[in-house]
Formats: sequence, structure tokens, C-alpha cells
Amino acid sequence: MKKSFVLLATTAIFALTSQVAMAEVDAQKIFDAKCKGCHKVDGKKVGPGFAQMNTDAAALKETIANGRKMMPKFSGKLDEAEIDAMVAFIQSNQHN
Repeated sequence: MKKSFVLLATTAIFALTSQVAMAEVDAQKIFDAKCKGCHKVDGKKVGPGFAQMNTDAAALKETIANGRKMMPKFSGKLDEAEIDAMVAFIQSNQHN
């Protein structure tokens, strides 16, 4: 029972820490610096606009991390929290 509680508490702390870290990431700033040259939130530019992008979080994360077609990979340029923040940013703007 004690081990279960410690595991549960550790998991909760980790999840909360991840959410706080993601909240501190400025996805708009990342978009403006790294994505805006090819993508628009509300339409097509060189690459697809947000509405035309995949809505699945795992697929978006994979594309951001590893690139696709002409899109470069960002796994060495953005950390995991920044990539997660970009996925959330894209998803929150897909239905505007």
C-alpha cells in the first residue's frame, strides 16, 4: 500500500511538473520564429494551414520532431515541452 501511494504521488508530481513546464513555453513565440515562414494559422502559405493539418496529437508531434517532405525536423531545435506546446497550439487553432 505504501509503495502504491509513493508511486501515485510521484506520478502526480511528474504530471503537474510537465503541465507547469508546458504552460511556461510560449508557443506563439516559437510559431512566429520557426513556423510562420511556411505556415499560416488560418490558411495555406507554403505549407498547410492549421485546419489542413492532422488533428491527432501523436501525428503532429511526430511531424514536428522528425519533419515531413520539405519540412525540417525540429527534434534538435525544440525540446519535448516545446514540441508538446506546439502540438497544443496547433490543435487549439485548428477550428478557428
